[in-house]
Amino acid sequence: MVNHLMLTIKNILSKIQIGTYLEFIINLLTLGKGELLALFVAKRFFNSDSCGCCERKQWLNRLTNPHYDGKCNQINLL
Repeated sequence: MVNHLMLTIKNILSKIQIGTYLEFIINLLTLGKGELLALFVAKRFFNSDSCGCCERKQWLNRLTNPHYDGKCNQINLL
C-alpha cells in the first residue's frame, strides 16, 4: 500500500513541470514578450547573448522530472 502510494506520488510529480508553468505565467503577465524582454535586459545590462530562459526552465523541470531534456544545448543565437 505504501509502495503503491509512493509510486503514484512519484508519477504525478514527474508530470509536473515547474519551469513550464512559470514560463506560462511569465508569458501571461508580459503578453507573450517575456523572453524578448529578458533577452533585451541580458544584452543591454549584462552583455550576454543568452537570457537564461531555457536553462531556468530546464533546471526547474528537472526538480520534479530528472529525465527532462529541454534541449537548451541545441539553441543557436544568430
